[in-house]
Amino acid sequence: MSELTLSLQQMAVQIIARSPLAFAERKPGAQFRESLPYVPGATVFGALGKYLAEDLRFDETFMRRIRCHNAYPARDGDAWVRPLPLTALQAKGKTQGPVIDALVERICWERQMPPAFVYLPTDDDGRPWELPSDCRFYTLKKGILKKREVSQRVLTRVAINRQRSTAEDQRLYSPIVLTEATYNSKTKQAVPSCFLGSISLDTADMSVIRDLLPHIRYLGGRQSTGLGAVEVEPYLDAHAATEAPVLERVEQMTNRFQQQSTLYQEWGGNAWAIPTRSIFTINLLSDTILLEQGWLPTQELSAGMLEELTGIKATLRRAFTRTLTIGGWATLWQQPKETNLAVGMGSLYVFEAAQPLTEADGIQLENLQLSGIGMRRQEGFGQVRICDAFHLQEPSGGKEEGLK
Repeated sequence: MSELTLSLQQMAVQIIARSPLAFAERKPGAQFRESLPYVPGATVFGALGKYLAEDLRFDETFMRRIRCHNAYPARDGDAWVRPLPLTALQAKGKTQGPVIDALVERICWERQMPPAFVYLPTDDDGRPWELPSDCRFYTLKKGILKKREVSQRVLTRVAINRQRSTAEDQRLYSPIVLTEATYNSKTKQAVPSCFLGSISLDTADMSVIRDLLPHIRYLGGRQSTGLGAVEVEPYLDAHAATEAPVLERVEQMTNRFQQQSTLYQEWGGNAWAIPTRSIFTINLLSDTILLEQGWLPTQELSAGMLEELTGIKATLRRAFTRTLTIGGWATLWQQPKETNLAVGMGSLYVFEAAQPLTEADGIQLENLQLSGIGMRRQEGFGQVRICDAFHLQEPSGGKEEGLK
């Protein structure tokens, strides 16, 4: 048995909206700008720090130890919600159609180049496939993909003259906010919007965080105008106890690649010998700030960076990424945060190891999931998942059931 152990634990967190929520991507000047479609981990991190500071218990060392992850829109009974990977495809123009995963077929095709015609799933109407446009988050229930989102609407507010305490003439503003209620098609009733996230922390800090979470009453922007009221509480994650360990997920993914590579080889493609438990993905569950050599912004999680983080020697076979610029607003200091070039959530990196991964490698990857990668991890950036469940579904990708 390996002497390595998990350095962190993970606590699931549920956030229930009690009023409209606004998480502007940039401040100031949020007029007519959409809110982020989720609760950023930075807001939870800031709320914890603010409460501790007001209670004269602020501890910088403690704040640096925790990882407040983003909370994504969920429904009652969901165990988890994650962003769809960039390898997800949906028939063009059919927002309620099935979603498939093109990861395995695409990489094997590029690696083996079979000359024979390769059958790819097609829509009944022969439509081309594209990235889903209306869905960013998903969960699985009984093996079926379920779409998760929260709607947004425009609120119009009037500015108040602080001297006269009355409405200011010709001073209206209209933020776009997340709605505080979601329609439940089963009960035919509106229920409070719910978001599921998590916090990675040391076991010794578990009780402290449990006591702190109920003290968070407001999150996001425009709190002085009645927005941002929430209830935050630990969430019983029943899925965590039955979740497959990392090495088992790596083995499932490797088996998928082995089956596909065997098929392409039979069709005249190049041979590809894939060792057992050797192919795995690192999926970005949140926007990630990567720096090469500690200072140079990069979009690639290189083999050298992986070895530095985990000690695993592997080759980067493919990267599916998108680029964006992120900033932020420090409410405490009333000034913008540093702007960084980042890799967008849903991006993923495919690695192939020359030898089967060992138990020690599996523990290192488990630790990577909990601690994250890149900069500003305390604020929710850099959350990763090894071999996301989306890639481990049957090749049909829920074609018969669709995304609901």
